[in-house]
Amino acid sequence: MKRHAGFSLVELMIVVTLLGVLLMVAAPFTAAWSDSAQVRDAEGLLNQGIGRAKAAALRNRHGMIDDQPSALLCLDGDKMLSLHEAAGTGSPASCDAPRQWSAQLPQRVAVQSGGSDFACLGFDARAMPIDLGGCADNQTLALSAGSEHVSVTFH
Repeated sequence: MKRHAGFSLVELMIVVTLLGVLLMVAAPFTAAWSDSAQVRDAEGLLNQGIGRAKAAALRNRHGMIDDQPSALLCLDGDKMLSLHEAAGTGSPASCDAPRQWSAQLPQRVAVQSGGSDFACLGFDARAMPIDLGGCADNQTLALSAGSEHVSVTFH
């Protein structure tokens, strides 16, 4: 009997089974890697936004004084991080003011401050964080996606 070149059905089934097992083992590692990358991206964007907000607050182009926010870093429901400055003399910064800068955070990343969802962070004319109603009032933000967690601390 003459043997033909090629693979038998049994050999192909063994290869497909082995590939399936390898994929099942590798999938959790891939998900963890993806979560880690998204959290690191969000951490970088938050640090960049905080730096820009502090610089804008120090410029204080509209002469804000005392506890009036000279710059505000806001995060909306679509995960858009944006920087807003005071709109004019006597008018403190608000999340409704025109954007000076913005960046899209990864959708899977949750940002929290003091156990609640992060909405905004205000800085006075000395670039110090100020307590505004509904905004972050501590200097640590918690980022998480899946099993990956990171804290961003600023001064």
